[in-house]
Amino acid sequence: MRAVRVFGCVLALFASLSLSIKSTQENLKSITFLTNYVFIGRHAPFFVGKEKGFYREAGFDINILPATGSAFVITALEGRQADYGMVEAASLVQAIAQGASVKAFGVYMDQSTSGLASLDPYPTLESLTGKTVAASLTDSARVILPSVLAEGQLNESTIDWLTADPGVYFSLLLSDRADLVTAASDSDVPTLQRIVEPRGRTVHFSSFADWGYDVYGYFLVARSDRLRLRQEEVRAFATATATAVDYAITHPEEAARIMARYSPALDEMTALAHWKGSISAMNTAAVQDGGYGIATQERLQRSIDFVGRAFEFKTQVTPNDLYAHGFLP
Repeated sequence: MRAVRVFGCVLALFASLSLSIKSTQENLKSITFLTNYVFIGRHAPFFVGKEKGFYREAGFDINILPATGSAFVITALEGRQADYGMVEAASLVQAIAQGASVKAFGVYMDQSTSGLASLDPYPTLESLTGKTVAASLTDSARVILPSVLAEGQLNESTIDWLTADPGVYFSLLLSDRADLVTAASDSDVPTLQRIVEPRGRTVHFSSFADWGYDVYGYFLVARSDRLRLRQEEVRAFATATATAVDYAITHPEEAARIMARYSPALDEMTALAHWKGSISAMNTAAVQDGGYGIATQERLQRSIDFVGRAFEFKTQVTPNDLYAHGFLP
């Protein structure tokens, strides 16, 4: 009889714990976050935040999904298919100028790692004349490169765009169907280098930053109405993300292991190479002086002016249209 009573107590305790866990899960807010691209080392902090419980502690059950470019992320946010995302600064400026109701609330990456990868060197903007550049329609390079060309007194018509899915960029390059592909120094370049080295080839990378693209790298973004109506929620998400970034920078090997588990296409070595490249663009001197994730009015204006040289804005964009302050600690 005693055994029966003990067993009954155990069942009651288990039921109580189950109800407690269920209650905790029900109290979590389900959110969808979109990365700007297929999962790469740059996205490690979001998975670190999920794995280490930073988002859960902030009250979120986060679902992280890949995208095919910044324009895709912006469209998904506007269509309420996602709650938060990350986009390149130039794409956000252009979208807001065209009337998009999306806004940044944190700087995820201080410097841009974007540029063009090729198997032959293209050291100057002038050397791109007549060359074929592969990029998806939603790739942020379709905004950045025309802006860079305009800065160098060149026209976008000097290059030939080849519309392609990001998944075939490398094959287009290797088959000589494209002279250059849009790429990032903290992801595509180390991956491509491992592919071409056995063939006796070398990857050349032309950084947009080296051609005068001195604006922010990636923003954390959401719909403008969410920033206005759900300030505590946004602040909690931003704080959890900043905590995850700090942890991932301090523990890069662990961050790479976590990232590789969530992306079967990445091994730990490649994920670590990606993430170390991202760290250098995130933990800059400006960040160390001013704090992570914080934007300045001067640099926001510079981002707007840079994009405005290549694209005609339907409406004037101000730093306050682009970025909402006060969400990061």
